[in-house]
Amino acid sequence: MLALGKTVVLASMILGSCLNPSAAQEASSDVAFVETVTGQAVALVSGRPTLLGSLDVITNRTRVDVLANSELRLCHYQTSRFLTVKGPARIIVSVDGVKVEAGKAVEVSRETCGSVEASAHQGGLVARGVSYMNLRFRSPLPCP
Repeated sequence: MLALGKTVVLASMILGSCLNPSAAQEASSDVAFVETVTGQAVALVSGRPTLLGSLDVITNRTRVDVLANSELRLCHYQTSRFLTVKGPARIIVSVDGVKVEAGKAVEVSRETCGSVEASAHQGGLVARGVSYMNLRFRSPLPCP
């Protein structure tokens, strides 16, 4: 009887974690990624300051301080645009966009971008902001 009770508790814990709606919200809380940082940009993540680097993911309602003489360029998923912030500035990145609390306005690029997704294929080349072109390659060696 005791073993059956432990099994039921374990099964409810597993099902509860799989069917938890807040787990789905946590997975979709990413709102942007950092393309480049010139100088330093500091994000407040879980109450701790963290230096941002290229390809870092920014979650919803993250405060970012772009230090003096620095520049942060990020891809915002909702707007599908690259946004550039020049320091000194303090911004809040959310699903709806970027709110400037202090500093210069955000520059919005014409270039489009999108969220990073896992590929089911191996190999290849991933390029952002590059249009596809057909290229013909000639072999430097004569074909037999």
